[in-house]
Amino acid sequence: LFYTALNVLTNNVSREGHQLLRLLHSYLELDSLIGLDAHTKRTLEMIEEELLVFRNELKVCINFHLKTDWNFPKIHLWKHVVRDIQMKGAVHNYSTRPNEKMHGALKDAYQDRSNGKDVAVQILRVDHHRLAMKLIRDRIDAEVERATAESVAQDHENSDVGDGIEKDILTSFEGHVKLGAPRPLKAIQEITARHASQPEFQNFHQKFTTFVNKCLLVYLNRDPNSWVDLSFPETFQVHFAKPVALV
Repeated sequence: LFYTALNVLTNNVSREGHQLLRLLHSYLELDSLIGLDAHTKRTLEMIEEELLVFRNELKVCINFHLKTDWNFPKIHLWKHVVRDIQMKGAVHNYSTRPNEKMHGALKDAYQDRSNGKDVAVQILRVDHHRLAMKLIRDRIDAEVERATAESVAQDHENSDVGDGIEKDILTSFEGHVKLGAPRPLKAIQEITARHASQPEFQNFHQKFTTFVNKCLLVYLNRDPNSWVDLSFPETFQVHFAKPVALV
């Protein structure tokens, strides 16, 4: 699109458009130079020279009133880019671009599980819960796999299969393992009544229902279209481990 526009937005056709192309040309030059994997004294000099060109072209664009505010973050950061490269190395060493796709779960936690205030603590709590659930699931899967392998090996042994068959190396947990809640079942109305003085337990019934229908599918990475909303009577019993702050 840029190279096509060079033949269209000439200075005679549109002075403003032609000036934007000049600015864009300098911008692309700078972006290419700054993004190099390695720098030398000469490349840093080229960046400084092109920065002067870019600033001059930018001043002309400002005079055309093409944009009300040109002081957006990337333009501001370029003011110090040569110094930053000299102190920290090539910019790809401290770019946030490689990790952008890793923030999806945190973004979902911010949108779906925070109230917009003190979000760091809330997001980290959700991330901790998600990882804890994943750990529990991985351990359950490992135990199922171990038990299945043990059963298959036992079947082979009982059926007098030849000794040449290699037995699977079974993995198991160390010590005793018990999967279950640390405390007995309690009804939702009992939990609400017992913690009535705590603000975070107000509307506990509604919060619990919302968590199951809206948040649990995010933790489990399920398709919302395949999730059926559930309703719970106040007599519904849950394993209540300890009081927690509800957002």
